[in-house]
Amino acid sequence: MSASFDSSSLAEVKVVLADVAELTRAAYRHVELAMVRLADATAHLAELGRQHQEPLVPVGLIRAETELERGLQLLTTAAAAVADIDARL
Repeated sequence: MSASFDSSSLAEVKVVLADVAELTRAAYRHVELAMVRLADATAHLAELGRQHQEPLVPVGLIRAETELERGLQLLTTAAAAVADIDARL
């Protein structure tokens, strides 16, 4: 039994892959922007915290920065996988 591929189906898959690639790039840009804004917030809170006895930077904010870095790594891996699949088609 030989496999036959409908060229229109292949074209549809390539269109979906292009959409996924664009959404992945957009997500990457959003995460980068979120990281910049979190870094700004952290810097401002740290500066204000110098005037207080307790630090003002919440631990959750630091964890969020770490998770966003992890998210960028995952998005990079996803983008590479999508590009690899597209190249094979």
